[in-house]
Formats: sequence, C-alpha cells, structure tokens
Amino acid sequence: MKKHIKLIIFIASLLIVFLIYKGFEYKQGKIFYIALGDSVAEGMNSYGAIGYGYADYVSEYLDKNDRLDFYTKGFAKSGYTIENVKNDIENNKTIEVNGKRINIKEALRESDLVTISIGANDFIKGLTITNVYSKIENLKQSKKEIDQIGESLKELIELIKDYASNKIILLGYYNPLPRLKVVKEEIDELVKYSNYMYEKICDDYEITYIDIFDIFDGNEDLLPNSLDIHPNTKGYEKIADKIIKEVD
Repeated sequence: MKKHIKLIIFIASLLIVFLIYKGFEYKQGKIFYIALGDSVAEGMNSYGAIGYGYADYVSEYLDKNDRLDFYTKGFAKSGYTIENVKNDIENNKTIEVNGKRINIKEALRESDLVTISIGANDFIKGLTITNVYSKIENLKQSKKEIDQIGESLKELIELIKDYASNKIILLGYYNPLPRLKVVKEEIDELVKYSNYMYEKICDDYEITYIDIFDIFDGNEDLLPNSLDIHPNTKGYEKIADKIIKEVD
C-alpha cells in the first residue's frame, strides 16, 4: 500500500513539474511589447488623427499568431522629443492599459520587444515655413544639429537599457516632405545622414536598427497629405512588415 502511495506521489510530482515547465515554456513564447516615441510611434495619420500605426500592426500580427502577452503604445505621444521620453523614464510615468495601471520602468523590465521612433521633433523644433529652405540648405549647420541629437539619443538608449534587457528596435527616418522638389535632394541627404548616425549608434549599443527610407522614397501615395508629414495606414503597415521580420 505504501509503495502505491509513493508511486502516486511520484507521478503527481512529475505531473506538477511538467505543467509548471509547460506553463513557463508557453509564457516564454509570448511577447510583452511596448512602443515608445513620437507621433509616428503613436500612429498619427496623414490628417492629424491618432489611428492604426505600425505598432498596432505588429501587435495584431503577434496576437494572431498567439504570441502576444501584452501591448501598449500609450507611452508614445505626438510632439515628443528625446528629452520627453527620457523624462518619462526618469519620472517613471504611469498609464492605464485595459483598466490596469502600469509604469514605464516596470513595462521596460517586463518587455520582450521595445520599438522606438524618436528624434524628428528634435530637429524640426523651431522650424517654420519661412525658414525651412534656409535651414535645409545650410547643410553644415543642420548636420551639427543632427550630431547633437545623436548624443541625446545615446543617453536615451543607455537609460532604456538600464531596464530593458531584450530586443530593442530603433527606426530610422524617411523624407517627410517628398513634394518639396526644390530641396528634395537636400532633405534626402539630411535624412540619410541621420540614418547613418542612427545605424552606427545601434551597432555601438547592440540594438536593432531598421531603415525605412526606401519604403517612402518614390512612393508619395504613402504620404498622401502634402501639408502633413505622417504616413497613411498603408505606410505604417509597410513599416510594421520590417519590424515583424526582425521579430520572427
């Protein structure tokens, strides 16, 4: 009788260990995803409304493939600069997601995937329709400003990496004003200069860089509003496709 009891206890123990392991394995296959950054990260469309952005497409893909544990783009905000994101982390900003409050440090610690789209507002700060041409044509000064943005970006990445230990993806830039033909070459040059710097920073900090310049170059239909710099949903979907390739 005692042997039978010991056997039952042994089998039950094995079953418990197996279930715990399978539960852990199942959890391990799920992705805790947060999107940080500016209006592009938030999903602002070509007409100034927050809509379905690249982060939403990525989370939808993960969910459909039973790989999504958690998702929010609630920390991303239109108009955000690098300093804004840094302040959010340093001040441990709290948001509500599906009725549950979560702070940004906790989210970063839990994260399996962090995507970042930031820096554009740092460059265009103070830019007006009256000085756009002179600012862009003064490439030497503009590149110095981009270099300064790069230094701020390094500080932000270091701060994010203090909390997030898994996959971090930084997105590059696209030309947001492709219809300004007079200075298109100059804008392209500045965008490519920024992207080269972003890629080098990603290499230095061992995070993933995604170039999105080619998605929009020659595809003005993805930026349908000549008075706005944001993509339409098709443009965001194409960005998401590049992110998904890095996640799979």
